[in-house]
Amino acid sequence: MKWDKSILYSLAITVLACTIYFSGINNSFTYLDDHVQVVENPYIKSLDANAIKGIFSTFFVGMYQPVTIVFYAVTQSLFGLNSTAFHSLSLLIHIINGLLVFKLTHHFLKAKQLSFLLALVFLVHPMQVESVAWISAFSNLLFSFFFLTAFWSYLNYRATKNIKYIVLCFILFALSCGSKSAAVVFPIILIAFDYYFLNKIDIKLLLQKIPFIAVSIIFGVVTILGRETAGHLSDLTGTFSTLDRIFLVIYSFLFYPVKFILPYHLSAFYPYPELSDGALPLIHYFSPVLIIGLVVALISFRKNKLLLFGSAWFVITIALVLQFVPFGNQITADRYIYLPLFGLLLILGFFVQKLKSSKLTLLLSIPLITLSFLSFQRVQIWENDETLWTSVIETHPNVSQAYNNLGSFALKGNKGNEAFNYFNQAIEIQPNYADAYSNRGNLYAQAGNSEAAMKDFNKAIQLKPHADAYFNRANEYSKLNRLNQAISDYTKSIELEPRVDSYTNRAFTYLKLKNIILAKQDLKTAQKLNPNYGRAYFLEGIVEQNLGNRQAACAAFLKAANLGDKSAQQAYSQTCR
Repeated sequence: MKWDKSILYSLAITVLACTIYFSGINNSFTYLDDHVQVVENPYIKSLDANAIKGIFSTFFVGMYQPVTIVFYAVTQSLFGLNSTAFHSLSLLIHIINGLLVFKLTHHFLKAKQLSFLLALVFLVHPMQVESVAWISAFSNLLFSFFFLTAFWSYLNYRATKNIKYIVLCFILFALSCGSKSAAVVFPIILIAFDYYFLNKIDIKLLLQKIPFIAVSIIFGVVTILGRETAGHLSDLTGTFSTLDRIFLVIYSFLFYPVKFILPYHLSAFYPYPELSDGALPLIHYFSPVLIIGLVVALISFRKNKLLLFGSAWFVITIALVLQFVPFGNQITADRYIYLPLFGLLLILGFFVQKLKSSKLTLLLSIPLITLSFLSFQRVQIWENDETLWTSVIETHPNVSQAYNNLGSFALKGNKGNEAFNYFNQAIEIQPNYADAYSNRGNLYAQAGNSEAAMKDFNKAIQLKPHADAYFNRANEYSKLNRLNQAISDYTKSIELEPRVDSYTNRAFTYLKLKNIILAKQDLKTAQKLNPNYGRAYFLEGIVEQNLGNRQAACAAFLKAANLGDKSAQQAYSQTCR
């Protein structure tokens, strides 16, 4: 049987992707958002009406991505809380995206072998590893899948004028926005395609884009609200001047094509640069010169539609992450190039075709082997939090967040002394790092040093009034039997971030104060937030026991016991049997 070349190429794409990424298929959930988005996410535990309602009405880590959370929920319902299942899903979507890139590049380049090689670059480039190996970056893969399929549908619509393709395009675009808000630039991509390949932008074509633009505006507004609510919008005015921030944006734009060509010193975290005598590193001041050079070079090829569209694709899809509006605490991230890479591949394809080399395979095979090797190595650093943040320190030794997170990882492994040293290093690098003070305060509290613990909690709250610090200080107040102060801090923590453990601990404090009514209210809220949180049902059993309701107490103890709460198992054995 003679196999079609497209099938053979597709098989090769799949095999190579599996070869590179399979070693990371059993990597752990990381505490870099994985636990918030997946492990502790109450809405993926089931697919009932309440869960679906929660998914579509809740921000996760400051982002609105309900379609992504639905995929998490389906994976959880089929395979349980198994990191291998989630990593396998990421790999599957990445492979499909590679096949889509193969199809789309072939549409533009009309060269099957070259399109195949470019699709391999998309799959194996080491900057793509973060999107595939980090479970919390699944939204990046999923929105790109819907984005690329929506674009493919639009190409079919332009070729056939069949209305079903534009309807499908709109549905896929909406799903892309629901997967990650970065998809809002899709209408601009369509306008760019119309301009370069249809040679026109008329009223009819623009009116056709109105539904797409409306969806983009809605998701854009929702995203800004979510980021602001979560405190992700950064105020850089105290560190960088307006001129500095302009240079930072230009530098971050150039970062991606440069790293695409020379993927060296890649990191899971890229900190903002340190000022020296009030000045940025010199490379930032040279960035505008390089931008001007690129624009001049592009003008010289201004008649080539493919090159211009590839450039437009890259600029449009990368624009949202260039820190025009600063968010987060890092200036760039490998995952941001995932979809924009398609534009760079079109540009690369254009220049390779210009060479008209008969040794095309040899021309790209050596870089592909190198990229594959680098990606295989980068997959290993995502094994767990320790390997991840150790790798960051090797590249950027002064990232305080890396030491703080290594401390948290050591603490979970009962390595208190090691954790203490990491927290101290984080504070030494960044004396105003609230999270590190809060975490070190927890260590002091565990060691019974309440005075040092309270000092660190107070410092953390002074620097940045955030939910964790209030929660930790409330726990210490409760332990010291300063119950009213504990209630006050739990309340402030809940106001900043309503979490199940905050409600449960406040309920326990209300119980100590003999305030049964408020305790029951908090426990009901906790159970609503997470129906599988055993401690909330155990405390409900204690409440009912205090009220003399043995049957209700035993029912609550049994439910908590079935959810794995050991205190409830003991209480049920002693009280109900």
